[in-house]
Amino acid sequence: MRISNSIEVTYRDNVAVICVNRPEVKNAWDVPTYRAITGALVEANENDDVGAIVLTAAGTIYCAGVDMKAPKEPADASGRRPSVGSLAMARDNGWSQLLASSKPTVGAVNGAAIGLGATHLLSLDIRLAGDAASFVFPFLAVGILPELGSTALLPRLIGEGRARELLLTGRVVSAEEAYTYGLVAQVLPERELLEGAIHVAQKIAELPRHLVSATRRLLDDNGDGRDVSAALVREGREFVALLKAGGTTGPTMATRKGDDT
Repeated sequence: MRISNSIEVTYRDNVAVICVNRPEVKNAWDVPTYRAITGALVEANENDDVGAIVLTAAGTIYCAGVDMKAPKEPADASGRRPSVGSLAMARDNGWSQLLASSKPTVGAVNGAAIGLGATHLLSLDIRLAGDAASFVFPFLAVGILPELGSTALLPRLIGEGRARELLLTGRVVSAEEAYTYGLVAQVLPERELLEGAIHVAQKIAELPRHLVSATRRLLDDNGDGRDVSAALVREGREFVALLKAGGTTGPTMATRKGDDT
């Protein structure tokens, strides 16, 4: 179903599929589009039937970044005109914070992802690419700086050396290269991409949601891998919380088959 002029939301069993549908502007985001996407994410998170969310786009370009030709928004109560950047990079309720508190998200990247079209994907849990997809971080060449936390998130995904190269050169990264770097989990033929992403999302949605949430918290907190001792402490706290809640932990090292201790 179409819920705004810029996006469509459909449901496949326990998965919500949010599709940006602005091919006439290469699916670039303006303020109404950003608000429609985030509104759809909030709605999917409030829907108890939804266990995971897929984000994709219509046409052959995934997202060309911010729509620079969009009409300016009216000023808010503070006298400032909201922009995609100011909304997405808000300190307390921006894009990264929304995705961190969301149900699991899977990106299905069909075609070029440019600028914000690439950086907004970094906050998703999993990214899949069509074989014609590409990724570009052209910020310096157009006289601006990397945004949406990309200077932290991109190194976390692909390593600092590669992140530095991509952010400093702004060169085009093919789908296969993105897979080699670890930026995407799979590369699929374009015709199979959306179904592949839905399949991954459905697999996650079928798992116990409290375990999925706890695992995502641990990954967020321990993702830099610098302090294994702290990671073990956090994992221990999650296990204790699970046991207190009466959850099933499954086999542990002390209770595996053939272990008498």
